[in-house]
Amino acid sequence: MKPAAAEAALRAARESQGHLAPFTDTHPHLDEAWGYTVQGLDRAHRLASGERVVGAKLGLTSTAKQTRMNVAQPVVGFLTDAMQVHPGRGALDHRRWARPRIEPEIAFITATDLAEPLDLDRAHAAVESVAVAAEVIDSRFADFRFRLPDVLADNTSAAGFVVGPPRHLDDPDALVGLDCHLEVDDRIVQRATGAAILGHPLRALVRLSEHMARQGAILPAGSVVLAGALTDAVPLTPGSRYTIRMGPLGELSLDA
Repeated sequence: MKPAAAEAALRAARESQGHLAPFTDTHPHLDEAWGYTVQGLDRAHRLASGERVVGAKLGLTSTAKQTRMNVAQPVVGFLTDAMQVHPGRGALDHRRWARPRIEPEIAFITATDLAEPLDLDRAHAAVESVAVAAEVIDSRFADFRFRLPDVLADNTSAAGFVVGPPRHLDDPDALVGLDCHLEVDDRIVQRATGAAILGHPLRALVRLSEHMARQGAILPAGSVVLAGALTDAVPLTPGSRYTIRMGPLGELSLDA
């Protein structure tokens, strides 16, 4: 399947809030490189339409998410200004999405450009600040059923994101034991620690730096990086309130 045809089909599904069968159902030999090629076409179209890339996201960085989605490796997508929802500006507009789900994230704001592979120490030095965050995911594939090339082509299901107040990262290892609670209408529905993200949340930044190097791309300083969901996602239901608590990083509450 030609990448341009896949990008057009995904864009049409997104605009109509429709859904598709996974491309790999009929084209089982599609691969990771094909998925990122389609994602690149999607990014180019969004930029041509006036959107700005403001960051990147890691997906499937926890065992819970990999098991749930049946994809056994982390993935990388991009974030644009049109996806960002600013806290305190009313309820999330549920009508923007077809089958939205919400998940707790750790967000990094970068202090330097990311263009070459980093180790953990250099990843820490590349962080300006860290914050509690939420990501809204919305797959173009029915029932969130996809394989690796499909989810990459669909920009890793990225749909929206919210970032809380930034905090300075003094001790990066404190992120490993960070206790995360996801509450829906004051009831805890998901719990995890920062170790759920590749054993250490900064490893998400390491993975992203390696990806940028392979792609020959640069993520500029000041970008938002979502490190990946700490827990499985939960449906975003109109009328409900979602609260993410992350100890020293604070909390973030959103109404749907």
